[in-house]
Amino acid sequence: MDEYTRMRSSDVKYIENVYPLVERRMTRGDCITWLKGKGLDVPPKSSCVFCPYHSLAAWRSLKQQGGPDWDKAVHVDQNIRGRRANFKLFLHPARVPLEEAVRIPEDYGAEQLALDIPCDGGVCFV
Repeated sequence: MDEYTRMRSSDVKYIENVYPLVERRMTRGDCITWLKGKGLDVPPKSSCVFCPYHSLAAWRSLKQQGGPDWDKAVHVDQNIRGRRANFKLFLHPARVPLEEAVRIPEDYGAEQLALDIPCDGGVCFV
């Protein structure tokens, strides 16, 4: 139900689009509840890796994961700037290149502490 406005009739006569979750009036939250109730993993929300509507947390997470998805987002961000003569386009709302806008602790040399002792709940503040 969250995206019912995206429903469309098919342009092809022999194809009929159906929307079973909308017919059941299920929201994303309802789907998550159903999946968890069945003991199944909840998949992440889908979107293009270079979606300009990503939250700041989503950009950070994408960068921390690294790999081809982050590389593709940076590539798209770099290449959209030459598309309009009168102004520059950016994926990040700060209107600076994605590589500059998204900072994670690893950019400053931070690492996860490796302890030789087992953690008993994270109350030691180390």
